[in-house]
Amino acid sequence: MKKVIFLLGLVLGFFAGSRMGRGPYETLETKARELADDPTVQQKAADAKENAGAFAQRAKEKAPDVADSVKGAATGAASAVKDRATHRGDEGNGASSSDSSASTDSTAGGDAEVGDKPLSAGDR
Repeated sequence: MKKVIFLLGLVLGFFAGSRMGRGPYETLETKARELADDPTVQQKAADAKENAGAFAQRAKEKAPDVADSVKGAATGAASAVKDRATHRGDEGNGASSSDSSASTDSTAGGDAEVGDKPLSAGDR
């Protein structure tokens, strides 16, 4: 982010200097220095830097909780998708749960757990 701001300032300075000539460029530079040296601006910059550190610390503390929540939600979503796919598969082929030809093997398509290696055509 600092590089982007620096490059933006560099580009703006170049264009301001080349388009307006030396006088307006020096006026612009003087105003920018006055603004940067203003105690109020310096205080606000220090406050922002301090708050950024506190924000980063809070983010580090909350990261494990957020990761656990996301993992739980993903597991629940995967389970719901698996159940829905299983039920749709039963409806689509006309097989009932009492039909002995219906496959209840966990190697059937769509029954893999999250993170399991997908089956290739030769594994079936």
